[in-house]
Amino acid sequence: MSDHVVTGFYRRALTESGLDVTQLPEAAFTETLRASVAHRFTDAHPDATAVRRYLESLRLPDLALACACRHGDERAWERFVLQLRPTLYRAGRAITGDDTAGRDLADSIYAELYGVRRGDQGSSEPRSLFRYYHGRSTMATWLRAVLAQRYVDQVRESRRTVPTDARELERALPPEAPPAATRPATQPELTCP
Repeated sequence: MSDHVVTGFYRRALTESGLDVTQLPEAAFTETLRASVAHRFTDAHPDATAVRRYLESLRLPDLALACACRHGDERAWERFVLQLRPTLYRAGRAITGDDTAGRDLADSIYAELYGVRRGDQGSSEPRSLFRYYHGRSTMATWLRAVLAQRYVDQVRESRRTVPTDARELERALPPEAPPAATRPATQPELTCP
């Protein structure tokens, strides 16, 4: 991917997204584009035409906004919250079936989007969830998929833990007797008189 091609897509992303060069440095966007191409063409060596076709298919305004947020631009974050919080809340409500639980689910991913991830407290570099957004779908679609996966993770985690009352009940009841082993019936020996 030539620098000339990358610069063209960078300028296009600035124009289409309404971001400026202070919000979206060219080096950061170049890194994001290269990561997207590498993710798309894993284990392949595409020619320039295939790469260009792929880049043309990207949602550049959304990718630019995600990149600016990932790199900590406050105005980009304000825009993200203004534009996408309602989408997150609607998606959370649709996934959980409850308004409050849906808002809680939606709000739970902000720390990960910002880069404050569980288990990364010792890391000096923030690891934003935005690094997984490659621009192939709209950001709203991608966020709904992230929320759905977080919800599945929460359900799985809740099923691993058994409520205390159930554990106490199990201790109070005698264990079930193991089923009796079934033996094949033996044929009586026939003896001749």
